[in-house]
Formats: sequence, structure tokens, C-alpha cells
Amino acid sequence: MLSRTDPDFVRRILELEVPEIYDKTVEIYKIVREPGYRTKVAVFSHRDDVDPVGACVGLKGVRIQAVIRELEGEKIDILKYDENPRTFIMNALSPAEVNDVVILDEAKRSALAVVSDSQFSLAIGKQGLNVRLANRLVDWNIDVKTEEQFEEMDISAESRKVAHELFANSDADEITSINELPGITTELIEILENNDITSVDDLLALGDTELEALEGMTPEQYAVLEKVIKDSFEFVKDDEDAEADDAEDSDNEEPVEAGADEEADDEYECPECGAPITIDMTTCPNCGIGLSFEYEDEE
Repeated sequence: MLSRTDPDFVRRILELEVPEIYDKTVEIYKIVREPGYRTKVAVFSHRDDVDPVGACVGLKGVRIQAVIRELEGEKIDILKYDENPRTFIMNALSPAEVNDVVILDEAKRSALAVVSDSQFSLAIGKQGLNVRLANRLVDWNIDVKTEEQFEEMDISAESRKVAHELFANSDADEITSINELPGITTELIEILENNDITSVDDLLALGDTELEALEGMTPEQYAVLEKVIKDSFEFVKDDEDAEADDAEDSDNEEPVEAGADEEADDEYECPECGAPITIDMTTCPNCGIGLSFEYEDEE
């Protein structure tokens, strides 16, 4: 007999409540769950005319309400599986609305989700539950940022990884355990270990959002941790960031009109009336006297 905490328990209920799942028209791609709190189910359809999410929810939510009752009120998100990781990540963070997803490192399956201020807490979830479940569902490391945070990003998960790689390849002894980080407190070590973070790799794999949402992490403790990370690693910008900054500096420079210096050098005064003239003039526009220019060779 299946335990109520087993993800397959949810699968069995969905098969009983949704005929399209039972007959394989709609299939469950993956189920992730925090029993008693929230479940996420990714589904897809083998027929273009069958909406997999709509089939599971049912008319006026009848089918999904039956599932929720069986789970004793546990929240459940039914979302559509997509082969495109950006789209799948957007769907996985439901019920939050995601504005954009930036793939930071496809090989390492690292991505950044950008949301509006009003959707930020919803995307993260209580104690980071929603984003953690989304991570497990899509099997990507997702960092969530508001639009403002995204524009002002300085210590993203990706830059932490770059810094760590530089640090690891230096001549200094490599730090592998969080206990070895200079300035880290006993309280921080305990909080990190309680969240199964024991190595530097584990720490640097998490983005700002996930670190802030760790169970037991207070704003004061996070500020200390942020300083420890900054002091322990040298943060550098990659080539693309440097090029972007150079482009921005160029945009901010005062525009110089092409040929302005040449034009200034080529301005003369009429010998008769003193009006400004240029070398391409044959008569003075002011007094009408004929003009000619003589050039002296420089020794």
C-alpha cells in the first residue's frame, strides 16, 4: 500500500480522477512534492486537441478539488511540461508569473528567472519552497530576481562560480569546506549545515535568492554571509559584461561631430572685411571680393 507521502500516491489519485491520464492521452512527466505543503505535477498531451492542464483541473476545478481533498488540503500545481527549458522553468514557478528566463550556463543547467516585484515572494514561496520544488521538477538551478535586482546584479550565482574557479586554480590552498571560510561564524555554519550545505561548491551553487530563503537565515545572518563570500572570493566580470560596460561608457560620452576639428582648422578671415571664409570659397560672401589661397610647404 502506498504511503500518503509518496509522490506515486498523487499519481494514483490523478489516474483515478482524470480519465485522460488513465487512458494515456495525457501523461505525467514528473511529480515533486513536499508532503503536507505543496506538490507540483508536470503533464503533457499526446493529442493537440487535448489540453493536459485543463484535463487535470476539470470543469470548474472539479477534478483537481477531488485530488486536493485526497491530499487533505495540500496545495497542488498542475503545469505543462515543455521541451524548451526556458518555457518549462516559467511554468514550473507557477503560480507566479515569470517575465523572462535567462540561461546562465546550459551545461551546468543554471538559469535566472526575472519577475516583477509583486510576483517575487510568490515565486520564492514560503521559506523558498516554491523555487525549491521548481528546481527539482525541471532539474535546473533556478535563481529568482526582480527586474530591478536583475539590472543591478553584481553577485549572481554565475559570477560566484567564476570567482570560485579562479580561486580554485590559484596557487593558494583550495578551500573546500564552509568551515574553512575566513570570517564565517558558528551560527552561520550551523544554519548552512542544517540546510545540507557543507562544502564551498554547495554554497556557490546557490543564488542570492536561495541563500536568503534558507531555513533559519535572518537578514542579519545573510549580511554576514554575503560579506564572507565577498571577502573570500575575487569577483570578476566576464568578457561579455566588460564589453557591455564599455559600450555603456561609450554611450555616455559627449558626441563629437565628425570633421569638427578639420572645419575649425579650415576657417579663415576675409582680408578685405574680416568676414569668416573657408578654402572652398572663390568670393567673400560678405563683400564680394575675389579670393585665392596660397600654400607654403613645411620644411
